[in-house]
Amino acid sequence: MKRLFFVLLIMMIAFSAFANGAKEAEAPKVEMKNLDSLMDSSWDAIYEQAKAEGEVVFFIWHDEACYTEIAKAFEKAYPGVKFNLVVSDSSAALDKMVAEATEPKGSFDVAVINAPQTLLNADALFGPIVQKLENYEKLDQNLCMIQEGYVHNGYLAPLYRNQGGLLYNPAKVPNPPETWAELEAWIDANPKKFGVCHPLQGGSGGVFILSAIDNLCGGLDKYTGDIDADPEKMANWGIMWNWFLERMDKITITSSNNDSLSRLNQGELDLVVAWDDGTYTAKSNGELFKDVTFYIPEFGMPGGGDTIGILKNSQHPAASLLLANFLTGDVAQTLINDFQHAYPGRTDIEVKYTVIPPEDLVNRTNWTPYAYKRAYCLGFVSEVLQKAY
Repeated sequence: MKRLFFVLLIMMIAFSAFANGAKEAEAPKVEMKNLDSLMDSSWDAIYEQAKAEGEVVFFIWHDEACYTEIAKAFEKAYPGVKFNLVVSDSSAALDKMVAEATEPKGSFDVAVINAPQTLLNADALFGPIVQKLENYEKLDQNLCMIQEGYVHNGYLAPLYRNQGGLLYNPAKVPNPPETWAELEAWIDANPKKFGVCHPLQGGSGGVFILSAIDNLCGGLDKYTGDIDADPEKMANWGIMWNWFLERMDKITITSSNNDSLSRLNQGELDLVVAWDDGTYTAKSNGELFKDVTFYIPEFGMPGGGDTIGILKNSQHPAASLLLANFLTGDVAQTLINDFQHAYPGRTDIEVKYTVIPPEDLVNRTNWTPYAYKRAYCLGFVSEVLQKAY
């Protein structure tokens, strides 16, 4: 009896081993391709390799709640590929990406990019990628090629857009200024009621300085594509610095983006420079009175956005492409508007949560490259603040 039992046991083990071997034989092995090769692969094939890779590492420095929801949606759409979200300081992560650029394996696969020049100069990013994405033609085409005045030629894909504008109390400002001349007249008639953030303490300050350069110093097109700041192109900035100096007793310099909103809410200021998404969030949280109004004046104010890029030394190349495609898809783009209250990178997605009147988007202007942004932010301190006080 015991002998029969052992015979049956051995037969069962043998059959199990045979069945498992047959299953392994039936499952085709995935050919593991690098990023270059994957650009010619179908999305089904990319998903199969992504499952073999098992995970993707995504870096972001803000709005963790938003990307946690996106992670859940991604893992639901692509079972077998784990979404690892890394949230940390943007400067530290940027330094890490640059330091690892020459290494065969990096810490991140996909990252939100707010410093395109630094990473592309370090040869840290793979590309171009935008034309591979399924929704390429529906993405903001300017951001597909240029970010903050830096021409990246499709290495980066738009994730969301942001916009600078003017924010006012309609009870105090029944006819908000639209032209530069109207703004000058309003400031003269309402001293200390116009608020601009210190440009080194909040980005909305840079928004207004760039608008001043645009309107007083010959436009912005001449700066596009420059890597370094050209002294000749900044030679007439003295016109703009003098404009500020002549009005420093009539303009209020605030300490941050939030400080501008707070002073408007308290009634100290009636008109301030602000961001669209920050305005929406503050208004939703009850930090701003309900009638506060945001607009992009006819004289133009800069808007841009952040993008996503794939690191050249990604350890999970297929999963990286899969995630980039998902982040520019319907689900993720809608979640970005739901949670961040920012305009999506897609131009066809319904925008439910915004303070920007759609008709104002024609007044949206572009940013200059980072070298000029640094120059005018530092210049405001040396040429205006230090001379005025």
